[in-house]
Amino acid sequence: MPRAKFDKTTRKLIRAASRESIEDYFAYLKRYFKRNRWLGLTNRYGKRTTKRLGLDSRAAGHINSTHLGQYIAASAPLHCADGWSLLGRAIDCHSRRDSAAARHFAYYAELRAAMSVLASEGIAVFQDKHFVVKKSKSCDRYSRLTTHAIAWQTLNYWSTLKNCADLLSRSIRINGIELRDWLHRFPAKSSFRAIGNRWLRAWGLDLQTFSLDRDMRNEASYRPTSIQAHGVLPLTDTSNFISELWTLCEPTEGAAFHRIDRHLLRLVLEQTFFDSRGVRPQSDMTQFQKDLSAMLLDVGIDPSSHQLWIDFLTRTVEADDPLVFSEAQKAPPTSAAIGDSTLHLQMISRAALLLRVATAANSKLLRESGMSAHEIAFWRSNVADERGIWPIGNEPGSLSDLWADIEDAIGNLDAWKERTLATDQTFIHWRNQCAYDISVLGTCERIALWGLSP
Repeated sequence: MPRAKFDKTTRKLIRAASRESIEDYFAYLKRYFKRNRWLGLTNRYGKRTTKRLGLDSRAAGHINSTHLGQYIAASAPLHCADGWSLLGRAIDCHSRRDSAAARHFAYYAELRAAMSVLASEGIAVFQDKHFVVKKSKSCDRYSRLTTHAIAWQTLNYWSTLKNCADLLSRSIRINGIELRDWLHRFPAKSSFRAIGNRWLRAWGLDLQTFSLDRDMRNEASYRPTSIQAHGVLPLTDTSNFISELWTLCEPTEGAAFHRIDRHLLRLVLEQTFFDSRGVRPQSDMTQFQKDLSAMLLDVGIDPSSHQLWIDFLTRTVEADDPLVFSEAQKAPPTSAAIGDSTLHLQMISRAALLLRVATAANSKLLRESGMSAHEIAFWRSNVADERGIWPIGNEPGSLSDLWADIEDAIGNLDAWKERTLATDQTFIHWRNQCAYDISVLGTCERIALWGLSP
């Protein structure tokens, strides 16, 4: 299926999407949060959403922009949370060596991440009627394409806009400092807009591939999985991938994604240096270190820790990118690669990184709407109770305490490998003897709970 391009009118409408209007709509929802609801009971689109949008989009119909704007605002963080939940199901399937189901869930996690980012910017993807929330707070329809096609095309076009670069550079923080401030104080100058575009195009790659190749999507979701031979990951690779993904998402006080964001900073500084100086940092390490030192001093990093930062940013320590980053950058999947034992790892990795962006976008939405963690406590309690993370009324003192269960589970998997004879390290023994810990490592809803905090 050839890729269609938006016409001039559609591009203009997408550029008119207003994040400020979404923030205003979200701030209005506060009155419903007090009643443990996201929307008012009379919101026209709170139930049978797509059917009512279809009816209201007819010539004789009328879109209730206030109700739809509120719905879109509420949907942004909820799409994000659902995306993390779907990623957890992908990890569950990965831990069972069900790579086909893992691809299915990873694809939909990626789709929800894209829908979340776009909704936070005032662009709503539905079934075949999609809307832009404008500065006037009116909701205008912009396409008739189906969900799978429109999500990629909209993300692809939006990623070229200044709004995308602004969102990424202002919502991602390293050491409490916005990414844009790090770049502003880095002596080598380049366009972050181009880098941000490359990130979203890479991490949304499966949306492009599976929207253009319907057969591939059907193969992952609707076809028998054993007709064709497919590879199986070794147990060590299966276990290590889960542990590495979770370690990358470890929260710290005041930073929900400390590790991911440090690696994003390193990648963007390397690319900026190359774009500006014309050489890779490894080819002119003296100049790169000089630029880094000036930046660290200017952003206010404690001089006593400068060397630690320089060692990391120059790859003197942690020289390799995390597995999630390297898997996410691999070539796009093809129909011939469906049986590849690592394809689902690539898709899970891309979904995780796009969900990190969605979480940053929605955490920023919550902050700038004047929302407090207390006001969305009803939602956290419901999610935690439904997923068996904590019982209602027993929320931990700090959401980062949710990491303790994950840390224990990772440690238990490592301990199992150390104490178990190599000949006994079989998949069935791992599944049986580590069942509880494997189950805990599928609860990616935790990441949404600690990440979506104002």
